[in-house]
Amino acid sequence: MKPLRVAFFVKNRAGCFERENRNMGYFSYAVPEFEWEHFVAGDNIERDKFKNFDVIFIEDGGKPLEIIGPGAPVVYLVFDSTLTERHYQDRLARARVADLVLLDHDKIERFKSTGKPVRQSSSCVNDHVFKPLEKTLDISFMCSGGGTGGLPGGDERSAIRVMLGEYCKQAGLSYKSGIAGLPEYAEGMGRAKIVVNWSRTPINKTHRIFDAMACGACVVTRTLPCVESDKRSSLLHYVEFEAKEELPGIIEDLFIGDLYQRIAQEGYNLVVNNHTWAIRARELRGVFKEEFGI
Repeated sequence: MKPLRVAFFVKNRAGCFERENRNMGYFSYAVPEFEWEHFVAGDNIERDKFKNFDVIFIEDGGKPLEIIGPGAPVVYLVFDSTLTERHYQDRLARARVADLVLLDHDKIERFKSTGKPVRQSSSCVNDHVFKPLEKTLDISFMCSGGGTGGLPGGDERSAIRVMLGEYCKQAGLSYKSGIAGLPEYAEGMGRAKIVVNWSRTPINKTHRIFDAMACGACVVTRTLPCVESDKRSSLLHYVEFEAKEELPGIIEDLFIGDLYQRIAQEGYNLVVNNHTWAIRARELRGVFKEEFGI
């Protein structure tokens, strides 16, 4: 089957234009289903300028956008609609101008008012970047802290960061935390036995979940929203918690016998069998054929 040519619109950040070293799985390394070029959307996208492309694919972003004229179908992939009401409303408005809306983890019913086809399309991993390494680190909590840009969850993350640092010191466990660039970030999770995650809101699921699983780490995370297409289950593929005070007991239990290793292996198997970019690309190719006949 001939690969589809995709005009791939991303946020205006250097990392978004990466391929092999891209932190997001979608349109990272080469796959037989697609070829793509990167673009940044201004206030509008004139489809007439993209006649050489089969699909216009927009990755998240909430800036108002106008699609002008006939041409290639516009697909909009939504990540961050679960962070704040403003994030949701911005993405809802952008979804109204697309021909197909793909939701990473938000609920389909929250986008039905667009009147456009809406599908669930789970996170996917750039497994060329996120992969298991020698497990020399006990606990990793590598994420941004304070509520930058009005984002929620910063205070809770800061409190967890401090508590884990104190606990690991007392328990004699190695610990890595803070913000890092992609190489150090991926290595930190690749070498970690346990990766702790605190999503910014109760309805948010960061792509760190699958990235950490791809690294062969046991994920311990704030309770996650249900996303049927993720095919994941708490206590099998990862462990959930609701308050930081639970973490010492959970970590102690995971280090009894080989429990953390068994959960890490189940999580790794889940991702490599269901959620790599290579797998998601095949699924997307089928979706585009169903929706647009291409």
